[in-house]
Order: sequence, then C-alpha cells, then structure tokens
Amino acid sequence: MKADVVIVGAGASGIGAGLTLAEAGKQVILLEKGDKFGGAGMFGAQGLFAVGSSQQEAEGNSFTLKQAYQELVGYTHYRSNSALTKAILSKSASTIDWLSERGLKTELVNNTQEVHQDHPKVYHQYIDKFAGFDRLMNNFKDRGGRLLLQTAGVEIIRDQNQVTGIKVIQNKKEFVIDCSVVIAADGGFIGNSDLVKEHLTIDSNNLYSMGERKATGDGIKMLAQLGADTSHIGVFENHAASVISPYDAKWHNDTIFTLTNLPFLWVDQSGKRFVDESICYDFALWGNITYTIGGAYYFILDQALVDKLSDQELNWTNSFERTFVSLAHKPMTHKVGPFPKIDVDLEEAVAKGAAWKAENLKELAEQLQVSKETLGQTVNRYNMQVAQKEDSDFYKPSEFMRFSVAQGPFYAVKARSTSLGTIGGIETNERMEVLKTNKKPVQGTFVAGNNASGMYDTSYPTLEGISCAFAWNSGRIAGESAIKLLDVGTETYYD
Repeated sequence: MKADVVIVGAGASGIGAGLTLAEAGKQVILLEKGDKFGGAGMFGAQGLFAVGSSQQEAEGNSFTLKQAYQELVGYTHYRSNSALTKAILSKSASTIDWLSERGLKTELVNNTQEVHQDHPKVYHQYIDKFAGFDRLMNNFKDRGGRLLLQTAGVEIIRDQNQVTGIKVIQNKKEFVIDCSVVIAADGGFIGNSDLVKEHLTIDSNNLYSMGERKATGDGIKMLAQLGADTSHIGVFENHAASVISPYDAKWHNDTIFTLTNLPFLWVDQSGKRFVDESICYDFALWGNITYTIGGAYYFILDQALVDKLSDQELNWTNSFERTFVSLAHKPMTHKVGPFPKIDVDLEEAVAKGAAWKAENLKELAEQLQVSKETLGQTVNRYNMQVAQKEDSDFYKPSEFMRFSVAQGPFYAVKARSTSLGTIGGIETNERMEVLKTNKKPVQGTFVAGNNASGMYDTSYPTLEGISCAFAWNSGRIAGESAIKLLDVGTETYYD
C-alpha cells in the first residue's frame, strides 16, 4: 500500500488535513483506530471558535483578530507560542466558510457560558453535525482519499532523515504503508491510563475523563522515537467538575448533576472553603481550580435547603443550561427546581459512594476524614457571612450568599476534576512541523490537534470553542505544509 501522506487519526484535525491534501491531488490515507471516524471533534464538540468570520461580519460583530490574539496570549502570560496562536486565529474565519462549502455548516450563536454573555460572539455551532461530518468524509473519498478504520499507527519508518513509510496494525495484522509524509493527529493520550497517571499532579482517582478513549498517545510515542520534543506533555483540558460513582461508572442523576452546577458552599479535602463558588459559571476556570486543589471538593447542603428545593423554584442559573438550550434554540429560564425527589436522589448518591449524610457536622467530618474543628470553623464563618450577605473571604456575589448550613442532617457531595482530554505533547511551530529540542524539524512529519503543544500553557483558555478550532485549523495548516513539502521537495522546503 502506498500514499504521499498518511494521517494518524480521523477526528477534526485529521479530516481537516486529509481533505486539504486530497483537494490538492495528493494521495492520502487516513487511519482511524476505532470503527467510526469523527473523534472528539464530532462526538464531543458542538461547534468551534472563529474570529472575523463572514457570519460575525454580517452581524456587525466588532471582535477583531488583534483582540482575540491579545486575549489568548494574555491568558497564557505569553507562556505559549505566539506565532502559532496568530496562525490559528488567522485561519479561523476562513475555516468556517471552508467547512460550510464542504458540507458542515455552522451558525453563530450566543456564547454558551453565563459569564461570557458580554463577550462578543465567537461560538459557531454545528448544524446537522453528524450528516455534516459524513459529507466531509464523502468529499475526502470522492477526491481519492482513503479511510482505513480499525487501523492504528505503530512506527514511523525512515531512511536516514527521510520518512519512507509507517508501520500500522489492522485486525492484529501488521503491514507497512509506503509514504513520504506522516501527520500525527490522533488526539493526545487521555485514553492511556498509565500515561495519564504519569503526568497527573493529582490522585488519578479524582480524575473523571470525558475524553476520547481511543486517544492513547500513539502519535506522540511514534514522534518521540524520532527525537521530537515532548517537554510540554502533560497539560490537561480541565473542564468543570463532575459527581461520579466509584461503584457504577454509568451512574447519572439529573438532580445531583444540577446541584453540582450551582454556587453552594464548597470545601476542599481538608474541610476548608477555597474559592468564590460562582466560578462554576466559567467551565475552564472551574476546572482549573478543582484540579489545583487536588482534584476534588465537596459541596455541602443542609436539610433546610433540601426541604426548600424539594418544593420551591430557585432563581439561580444552572451553569450548563445555556449549553443545552443554545443547541435546541430554546430560551433561558435562569431557574432550577423544584426537585420533588431530592431526598431520594441524595440517598441514591450516598448509596453510590458519591455523597455522605450525617446528623451533625462532627459526624460528617468523620465520614469525610477531615478535621471536625476545621469543618466546623469553615461552616460557622460561612454562615456568619451569609447572615451579612457579604463574602469577605472570596468575594462571591451577594446574590449567592443566601443559604446557611445550619440544620441537620447535612449532606456532602463529592465533585471531581474533569478533563476533556490532553492538550499538547509534541513541540511544533506555525507550520505544524514536528520539532526537536533544538527547534529543528523532524523532516517529513507534522502534528495537529491535541497532539500539538504551543497553543496553551497550563490549561485551555476561556474563549469558547477554541480547542475544536485549534483542531480544524491546525489540521488545515498541517495539510498545507505537507502539500508544499511534496511540491518543492525536502531540500527546498527545509532550506
């Protein structure tokens, strides 16, 4: 089997690269480890970021490329690749039209998180997502591209400094595809539990992964064997926090899910309060603080609040409500509850090992294995500030300083760090070339999507849809760079 380019991974970045190459008349083989293409770019994402798109211009959106660039590099404190950031953002507007023309249409919608409503619109939501991805893949195949499902890359083969092929495994059989360029776009390593544990700075039991299970670091491993710089491997795409059962991985309770998304009293694993809990309205920052404190915290409810929520509506916003209603084109309610079965739901959470119930705070502290003095002091101070309607510790808005924690029994529900995937692993530049530690390229290799470092520092930014935009745009750029390499030859391209 032979091709000009082999792309490892058929998610957004791989499809972006593959279609770009196929349209240029190059022979392309797209490898997909699973039995379905699309990856997190299809199954997880609902849209992508862009600045300066035709849709934004039509609405008179004033957000500029300069503003987006400054916001991103400011977020990372310039501990990111400025040239790469500029290249991705510069490509983003054209990618919206590029996708639309090839079958995946989007619509510019309100930003999907509550605290981002005053920010200019940047989120381009997919329309008819699954059919749109099918149309992209059909376009790829119509132009001669080949998709190999259940096929994983194993080793990139070189002769001197030239890529000559890639060893792959399909249905337990190994064979080599001859090629002169390889693009690694297989989504990082969130599906590799050993690598995750190696690079986590928290207890792995406190991590809940929402990422692509097939993303096991194959591309990163193959490129590392060629001398690629992996010094920035280990950045996790922290996203909110989740309540899970250690006994039942499929357990989900709508009431508990909603309660997790509200700014009640939160305490860390030592029993201390640690943040303005309204951080829950920004998913990236919420995820970052959860990871920073060790990957887990407890939100505390007392029986008075439980009784109130059982038959009364609360005029607080579920932090995820806008995400859901945007997709369905429904209006926001900015209300939650009532929860007529909240007692049963909490008892279920206790039975699932996700929550604890105690008649008094001393007993609750014992169950959580925290100091009873610390927890008692935390709750007493919080109650005092609720009475004053002023949070002098972490400055939570007074509208959320409404509920004391005073009447037993008490409930503690554990929320854990949540990751959408890993971001980074292979150093690259604005052409998506794979770099060694000396910043020289590993000839014939490119990287895209969550395999690529440089766009982020320690987390992904709060600009909505940016990681999916990075996938599509880095894929397109990698494809264009590979086209130039094939057209001008190695000596000229790397001169």
